[in-house]
Amino acid sequence: MVKDFIITVDTEGDNLWSFCYGDTVSTKNTEYIPRFQELCEKYGFKPVYLTNYEMAMDDAWVEYSSEKLSEGKCEIGMHLHAWNTPPLFDLPSLYNGLPYVTEYPTEIIEKKVAEMIHLLKERYHTDIISHRSGRWALNDEYLDILYKYGIRVDCSTTPGIDLKLNRGRTVSAGNDYSKYPKRPYMMKNGILQIPMSTRSIRRFHGATFKSKVKHLLFGDKLWLRPLSGSLEELTYLTKKIEKESETPCLEFMIHSSELMPGGSPYFETQNDIENMFNVMDAYFWDLKNRGYNGCTLKDYYEKFIY
Repeated sequence: MVKDFIITVDTEGDNLWSFCYGDTVSTKNTEYIPRFQELCEKYGFKPVYLTNYEMAMDDAWVEYSSEKLSEGKCEIGMHLHAWNTPPLFDLPSLYNGLPYVTEYPTEIIEKKVAEMIHLLKERYHTDIISHRSGRWALNDEYLDILYKYGIRVDCSTTPGIDLKLNRGRTVSAGNDYSKYPKRPYMMKNGILQIPMSTRSIRRFHGATFKSKVKHLLFGDKLWLRPLSGSLEELTYLTKKIEKESETPCLEFMIHSSELMPGGSPYFETQNDIENMFNVMDAYFWDLKNRGYNGCTLKDYYEKFIY
C-alpha cells in the first residue's frame, strides 16, 4: 500500500486572525520554524512552506528555508494574501472580513500573482509550482491565472467543509467545499488539486447526551491539523481516510505563526506549544511506523502525471 503524507505550512506573518487594515505585519514566528523543521526531518517528512508576501520579504526566513530547499528537505510554494500583496488595491468595505483574492478585478488578480511568482523565484532561484489561496478562495478565473504563471498543483479545497459563513470585503460568503472530491484530481485547467484532509463525520460523540445527538445529526468538521491538540482526533480522522482508499494521501496543515506562543489564538502560551509539539511528535511517529512516506506537493504532482 502506497501511503503519502504531505505537510503544508501556511507560512505567513504573526497572528493574522487579529489583523486589521493599516496594521504592520510582524514575522517573529520565523524564529520558531526551525524546531518544526527538525521534527519533520526526524521522521523523514518534507514540509511544503507555502510562503506569502511578508515572509518572502524576511531575509532571515529566506536564508534558512533556502538552505533546507537546497538540501531537498522542504518545498517552497506560494500562499497569497490578497490584502497585502502588491499591487495594493482598495475594495469597497461592505463587510468586515478580509478580502478574498477572487473579489478583485481580473487585472489586479493577475498582477498580484505575477508579483508573488516573480518575488519567490527571485528569492529562491527555483520554479514555483505549488499554491494555496489565502482564506481558501478559488474560482475558475483565478485558477486560470495561476496556471498561466506556472502553478501546477493547488491545495485550497476542504472537502466536507462549507465556508459560506466567512465573509469577505465585498462578498458575504466564502467557498462551499462540502461536496468537493476527497481524493487528488486534475482540474479542467490542468492544475492538480490535492485537497486538504478534512471531513464532515457524523458520530455519536460528546460529553453530554445533547452534544452526542448534535454531533450525530450535523456532523463534526474535522481537519488534519493540531487545532485541538488532540492526538486522538488526528488518529481518528487518519483512520477514516484510510478506509476510503487503498492508497491514502494525507494532507496535514499548520500555520507558521501557530508555532510561536501568542502567534495565534489557538496556542497562546509556551505550555500550549509544548503540548502541540508532543502531539505532533507522537502522530508523526505513528505514521512513520505504519509506513507513510514523506511527500511534497511537487513530489505528488510528478508521481500523478507520470
